[in-house]
Amino acid sequence: MRLDELSNTALQRHVRALAADSGKVFITEHARDRMRERGISDLEVIECLRHGVIQRPPQVDRKTGHLKCRMEHFGPSRNVAVVAALDEANPDVVVVTVMTRTR
Repeated sequence: MRLDELSNTALQRHVRALAADSGKVFITEHARDRMRERGISDLEVIECLRHGVIQRPPQVDRKTGHLKCRMEHFGPSRNVAVVAALDEANPDVVVVTVMTRTR
């Protein structure tokens, strides 16, 4: 089954399984810039990918063909959301951007 045919729950399991090995998580320069701006650590990004949920429907990026999904993790002091790109041919999770919201 292709990634874009998976349910949110199945895709969530897939991302969590990939992120179990932090070596399979690639953080783009744009995401690094957003992390610095928002005071988000690498560990918070990994935790979001390992324990977060996908609530919004993933979308295929027309330019790259990658499937983009938004993982959200609700922490004790703030919520962290990570937009990740997935590709059938690449076994990595590519972190595109990172957002936060204080409760």
